Amino acid sequence: MTPQIALTLTILAAAITLLASERLPADIVSLLVMLVLVLTGLLSPEEAFASFANPAVITIASIFVISSALFQTGVAMKMGHWLARLANRSEVRLTAALMLSAAFLSGLMNNVGVTAVLMPVVIGIGFSTGYAPSRLLLPLACASILGGTLTLIGTPPNLIVSHTLTEGGYPPLGLLDITPIGVLNVLTATLFTITIGRRLLPDRPVQDRLQRSRLPRHLIHLYRLPERIFTLEVPANSSIAGRTLVESRLGQDHGLTVLGIIRQSRYHMAPATSEQIHAGDRLLVQGGPRRIQEAAADKGLLWGKTTVDEAELLSGDIGVAEVTLTPRSPLVGKTLRELNFRERFGLTVLALWRGGEPVERGISREPLRQGDAFLVQGPWNKIRLLRNQPGLLVISEDEEVPRRTGKAPWAIAILLAMVLVTLTQWLPISVAVMGTALLSVVTGCLRVEEARNTIEWPMIFLISGMLALGEALQKTGAAQWVALTVLAPVANLGFLATMAALFLITAVLTLVISNYAAAAIIAPIALNVAIGHHLDPHPLLLAVAVGTSAALVTPFAHPSTLLVMGPGSYKFRDYVRIGLPLSAVIFVTTLVGLAIMYRP
Repeated sequence: MTPQIALTLTILAAAITLLASERLPADIVSLLVMLVLVLTGLLSPEEAFASFANPAVITIASIFVISSALFQTGVAMKMGHWLARLANRSEVRLTAALMLSAAFLSGLMNNVGVTAVLMPVVIGIGFSTGYAPSRLLLPLACASILGGTLTLIGTPPNLIVSHTLTEGGYPPLGLLDITPIGVLNVLTATLFTITIGRRLLPDRPVQDRLQRSRLPRHLIHLYRLPERIFTLEVPANSSIAGRTLVESRLGQDHGLTVLGIIRQSRYHMAPATSEQIHAGDRLLVQGGPRRIQEAAADKGLLWGKTTVDEAELLSGDIGVAEVTLTPRSPLVGKTLRELNFRERFGLTVLALWRGGEPVERGISREPLRQGDAFLVQGPWNKIRLLRNQPGLLVISEDEEVPRRTGKAPWAIAILLAMVLVTLTQWLPISVAVMGTALLSVVTGCLRVEEARNTIEWPMIFLISGMLALGEALQKTGAAQWVALTVLAPVANLGFLATMAALFLITAVLTLVISNYAAAAIIAPIALNVAIGHHLDPHPLLLAVAVGTSAALVTPFAHPSTLLVMGPGSYKFRDYVRIGLPLSAVIFVTTLVGLAIMYRP
């Protein structure tokens, strides 16, 4: 082992450790790796920074834009509704239709986008058909992840392994080279889920309080709000009469939230903190009975112990909506008080949902976690604006999201043109995909600002840094050393054993770091294993690509599985129960499929 190889492997180990510990954001770790590679002389600045202009990176960024165009024009949602209607009211047919539709869409757009688009549809379908969303959302997420293996552009790891082949002097993967394996895995996963998986999924009936309905009146009862919202009358001699809400200190002194003011039989819901309280007003206040009683005595208010019904909370243009945190949300770890949520968004957080139960006390001081969902109340126009906030996803669907449905034919035509151009190899796939993204903006399917905002720049930085690390593994000979020293005993056992080892290593690594980073790290090693043992590198690298999509054992391995955790009220054990056997099944079908396709 040369000093350069030892240094490269040390940087690799440090990168994996930092990514797994999550002490620093993954994109920062990736950029640090790139910087260290330059400072240590393992890569020149030109070699390190060339990864930003890598065709794979350009393609991945363009796919985010295409996904958003399909979302904004309503194409993805229409397809989800259409396939759901085909399923009738059978749970088996419904699950199969949802998984197949999610997988198909994921072959054309980002799988996180597919999950986000179809999640409100699934929740609504579950409510209307009587099936708990916990029976449907995890199959949706798994199908969207596996659907990424249907085409080359389905998920970034596919593009990363294709780039590795090109760098090694081999033909890149075509748009549909991975499709046979993807189809086999999607069909196998669907069959597994509607047979064995049905018995492993948690079943929480619609009538149960864990049912996650999208309708405001059901959300209100789900979060047990009627038990915690009361009216307080303001007499003329009250100490808060004539003061603003913020001056009343009902929140600071007693932890109460004023949701509305009833004045002369008219409702003023979601009032601003500068709203003045008049004598004779009735305040709709959220809080526990003890705190209500203490506030009434302290402020000279009259408490009639009368609870509030849903009509009072939803009067006029006021609504409630359920919101969850997106994967890698910048809001994780922050409290609602630190975020100044009410002042910033003009909405009141009524309750927080965590671990299958509503959190009822001190939610403003509770640090937000991945998988949390919370209920907000306020004007519908402000709720709609919340949909555009980074890190948040509105999962109730009472108000239709404005979409450019008139542009749907353009979106479909552009997408079909991209597929045709790619299949005929008239243009390189990176050029075709970037052209599709630009046409989506030029034709009005997407606004320029939306196109810029839809690209997940942290992911772009992560992939660029990991590609630079992959370049260092190749340049220093570290990938070849690992291939010949660590994997040689396995490779000596044959083609099938080598594929199995690479698949498992990639899947396990994906459980602790992102699938993009795992692909960028393992792909060069797989290429060197193939070269060193005179094997066809294509099936080995395809095993790596599929391995990144088969790590379904935890909610944290993929953003899609994490996204459904809160809305589905899933526990960690739910992922293990269905994800472990499903991953094992995908492992077997992938090896069998690749062995048939690429017989030595």
